[in-house]
Amino acid sequence: MTLITTHQNNLSSAERRRQLEESTARAMERYRSEFEATRAKTSRLRAEREARQEEIPAKPRSRMPAKGL
Repeated sequence: MTLITTHQNNLSSAERRRQLEESTARAMERYRSEFEATRAKTSRLRAEREARQEEIPAKPRSRMPAKGL
């Protein structure tokens, strides 16, 4: 059996902390990139919808009252 010194224990703790920080950084980068992709897609879809709405002329509203009222 290998004896673990306090120094070795601290190193492993520091290593775990470093790995956690790296993992957190990767997760935040993935979150930000997904957020930016969603923002870009939403912007593109909004522009497409507005372009379609400009192409279609607005229907004139009928001024005749509905029958039976």
